[in-house]
Amino acid sequence: MVRILVVDDQASQTDSLVILLRREGFRAEGVYSAEQAMAFLSQREVDLVITDLKMDPEDGIWLTEQIEANYPEVIVLIMTAYGTIETAVQAVRCGAFDYILKPVQLEQLQIVVERSLRWGQMRRRVKELEGRLAERDDRPRFLGSSLPILKVLEMVDRIAGADSSVLICGESGTGKELIAEMIHRLSPRRDQPLVIVNCGALPETLQESELFGHLRGAFTGATRDKKGLLAEADSGTLFLDEVGELSPPAQVKLLRFLENGECRRVGDTHVERLDVRVLAATNRDLSKAVTEGYFRADLYYRLNVIPLNAPPLRDIREDIPLIARTYLGQFAVRMKKSVPRISDECMDLLVQHSWPGNVRELRNLMERAVVVDRDSVITVADMPEQFQWDGAVMVDAAVKQKLSLKDLEKHYILSTLEECRGNRRKTGEVLGITKATLWRKLTAYQGETRDGVYAEEV
Repeated sequence: MVRILVVDDQASQTDSLVILLRREGFRAEGVYSAEQAMAFLSQREVDLVITDLKMDPEDGIWLTEQIEANYPEVIVLIMTAYGTIETAVQAVRCGAFDYILKPVQLEQLQIVVERSLRWGQMRRRVKELEGRLAERDDRPRFLGSSLPILKVLEMVDRIAGADSSVLICGESGTGKELIAEMIHRLSPRRDQPLVIVNCGALPETLQESELFGHLRGAFTGATRDKKGLLAEADSGTLFLDEVGELSPPAQVKLLRFLENGECRRVGDTHVERLDVRVLAATNRDLSKAVTEGYFRADLYYRLNVIPLNAPPLRDIREDIPLIARTYLGQFAVRMKKSVPRISDECMDLLVQHSWPGNVRELRNLMERAVVVDRDSVITVADMPEQFQWDGAVMVDAAVKQKLSLKDLEKHYILSTLEECRGNRRKTGEVLGITKATLWRKLTAYQGETRDGVYAEEV
């Protein structure tokens, strides 16, 4: 049975909630102060703590911090009659999973408790997964403990041992390549090659040759035999990033390989059989590309045997402090500097930011912060001017105007482009997105900004 501890300095509230939870089949106990709760936890095992926010002498935030520091496996829910965003953010920052409004309603309580327990189960599985990854190498891992991140990591753990194709979808900069690397490192193929191909970086005329290889004389410029990347990945894993950029001929040959494992080099009559697991990723809507005739439907279904979605950073804002501090530490060590602290005001700015470039944009910003840091504290003044404007002004304006996230992203990209005087390369670096992604977005925004802003191609 799930063990729940209820903490409230009003005895009637505590006792009523304990009775309610017991009727629902939980093993519930109650105490009447934060200090009593810590004493209880030192002697008994508990899965979940439901604590009131306003208590004397120590409140629910203090208790949450103590539990997070001493019993991190215990899940905490905060009860509050002050159902504001500020209260929720403060509780989550201290380690609480969620909060419940008082007076507690049974239906709401059931939903939040079940969701938190499921999150706890996933968190335990993910910790086991991270332990297995750490045993094998110390390369970067997918960061975060929010529910969307835990769902991705749990699915990675479940599918890693299979040979089925996986299609990883998500915006640019969300960590799709990291997901593919984790799948490979947890799979039986981990000791074999992982070959990573950026399909968007391959000219259409060379895609078939690069992927499948060619014979000498197969086309103009083919001065020698070439082994394809599929053959390089034999017995291992091939990761096709930006798979939506494949040309129609390359799509046909890839489909044939996925169906029967047959690979034929350009200009060759001999068919070679290979054993390769294919993982693919895209930031495009491939189902829409199928409908519009740009991508083969049969190939889409063959790649999409196991779909995975990498969440955008704006959907996992509670993970931003962890991700930011992790990158700060990594860059500080690399640059042989002390690890700077992020001020509360600056962290608020990071959490509010729209993040069109997702985790890649945050990573680049943290690298810049370490470079320019002088006093071991990252403040709002250390952020780029464009970033400060976006966080402090645009978000406030967006709330007042009820702008959508899509409009926020467009406004930020166009203003960044204007700030960079039309320099697309520099704009892409600031945003943390590829030139191809920026080009697609600017094409969609044509006519929505002042003349000449797209003119410079440097």
